[in-house]
Amino acid sequence: MAVTSDTHPLRVMATPVNRKLPLPAWAQVERDLRALIEQELEIGSQLPTEKEIAQIYDVSRITVRQALASLADEGYVERKQGAGTFVADRPRQVQHDFGLTTPWRDRFRQAGKDAESIHLTAAAVEDEPYELARALTPEEREMPRLHLKRLHVVNHKPIGVTDSWLAGASADALRGTTLVDGSVSKSLDEHGIFETTVDHILEVRSVNSVEAVLLEAANDSQVFLDWSISRSGPTLIQTSRTVWLGARVRFHYSSNLG
Repeated sequence: MAVTSDTHPLRVMATPVNRKLPLPAWAQVERDLRALIEQELEIGSQLPTEKEIAQIYDVSRITVRQALASLADEGYVERKQGAGTFVADRPRQVQHDFGLTTPWRDRFRQAGKDAESIHLTAAAVEDEPYELARALTPEEREMPRLHLKRLHVVNHKPIGVTDSWLAGASADALRGTTLVDGSVSKSLDEHGIFETTVDHILEVRSVNSVEAVLLEAANDSQVFLDWSISRSGPTLIQTSRTVWLGARVRFHYSSNLG
């Protein structure tokens, strides 16, 4: 028997669509359904019909259809003709290989995915976080900075956002320029500036309100936080903070112990 909106957990757990937010209504419905799937629903359980979901969120069926299509594309749900929409076994995640030097966009494109980094030129300038600054020398902290913000997208879905603080010569080289393929490293290469070491620190936390909007994610979504410091020899090139959406990204790292 089909699950109805009267008995489904969505009836009491749905977050109303906020039409004052810049996030489209379909994306708000999608992230709310995704959160419910991740936290409450069992694999194979059935969602209410499009009509019932539209009534719950007070949106059109076209809006619901777009949200469900996006969830199906990500692997969260399976839509069966004539039967309904069901929670899928697990979402498909994008795999990020830390140990490889090839830019992640190039690897995904070679695998047939549409991958890009979008330079958010209108983003507010942010100061370098203490978590990064404390790992630098006093001289490095005094170097001029250039702040850049980029949104990482795979198959038209945001998977992460990076804030970079370029220092010294690298800041001078890229100030006022257009990034090559949305990539800081590729852009620096064209100026003869090459990173030789990158130190990473990974953390896990919940997404903040700004990140939730950029990543089209539920407010309590989990993210991987990658703090990194890049140098060319002893010279500081950049510090960065990348927020990867946990539901859409997994990490792979291999070590050669031979």
